Amino acid sequence: MATIRKREGRAKPWQVRYRDPDGAQRSKSFALKREADAFRATVEVDLRRGAYVDPQAGKVTLTEFATEWLDRQTFDVPTRIAVESRLRTHVAPTIGNTELRTLRPSHVQAWVRGLSRDLAPSYVGLILGHVKAILHAAVDDQLIATNPAASRSVKAPRAERRKVVPWTVEQVQTITAAHPERFRAIPMVAAGTGLRQGELFGIALEDVDFLRRTLHVRQQVRLIAGKPTLAPPKGGKVREVPLPESVAVALAEHLRRFPAGEVTLPWGDLDGEPTTRTLVFTGPKGASLDKNAHNERVWKPALRVAGIEPSRSTGMHQLRHHYASVLLDAGVSIAALADYLGHGSPSVTLNVYSHMMPHTEDRARSAIDAAHADVAQMWPKGAQDGR
Repeated sequence: MATIRKREGRAKPWQVRYRDPDGAQRSKSFALKREADAFRATVEVDLRRGAYVDPQAGKVTLTEFATEWLDRQTFDVPTRIAVESRLRTHVAPTIGNTELRTLRPSHVQAWVRGLSRDLAPSYVGLILGHVKAILHAAVDDQLIATNPAASRSVKAPRAERRKVVPWTVEQVQTITAAHPERFRAIPMVAAGTGLRQGELFGIALEDVDFLRRTLHVRQQVRLIAGKPTLAPPKGGKVREVPLPESVAVALAEHLRRFPAGEVTLPWGDLDGEPTTRTLVFTGPKGASLDKNAHNERVWKPALRVAGIEPSRSTGMHQLRHHYASVLLDAGVSIAALADYLGHGSPSVTLNVYSHMMPHTEDRARSAIDAAHADVAQMWPKGAQDGR
């Protein structure tokens, strides 16, 4: 149990003494007895509940603990590099030098607000998620009693949900025609299969099954620390996608004019063993495509020809939205579309594309009318006319 004693002649005469869970003697002094009483009560409750935290334990800074935390994670190399970059860029220069024991929810919220001035809400939420995970680990290690980033007063900016407005067939065809011949099949394949940009660049010759009219999505080309690397598709969603005739023709003609080339890249991460793939889409010198260079030299000029201003919302991902809109309009189910797009679940697809689905009210009316086409004969003509 904690005890209080008074030491005369001291600026803080009231001293609370107690033993921590390890049996070590601890003490803290106060100027006022009521402060000492409150601290003693808190310490005794924490000791009984097993929630005691050594006040000296949290002297480590957020950046110092975050570095240790990152070293302990089982992330793959691409994820590790991405998380380290976010922490170094957006946490270390601001709240990174704050000791864990002094970090308050108000500090975290002020930091979130500062990030929100320059970064997209979804990206701010991602970085805040990293900090929450780090501070959860600090709580588990008993360096701090509570997680200030998990407080109810800490709120990430709410991302504005914008409805996806898919491009028309005419827009897609104009953009495709504006591509140089070597890259003209890329937007056609994207619009006809829904693949992500990295997955398009990672299509190998053996992934294209012209006979069974199927395209296998087995890998993507990712830039990791600025270097192109072969990696599994997003979320590890290896899948098969129907290969339409129009896309097959575009691919066959592309391969006739620009044969697939063998490309050797690291596999999975920068430290992985090099692996060779016969990629369908390569640059003029036979190297894998770099998304940054491709976007600047090929994609954006094609957009301008089509009268579309290049921006964050007019990237190649728009061709994926076009694919989804065409399939939904044709009556393809959300479950099937989710499978083709490589989404984790149909609910993800529904959240993004539900507004594109054909109106169920009209389908319901048409279905009942078709099933009961002869029912009108039971009523006189006046009733049929609504009179």
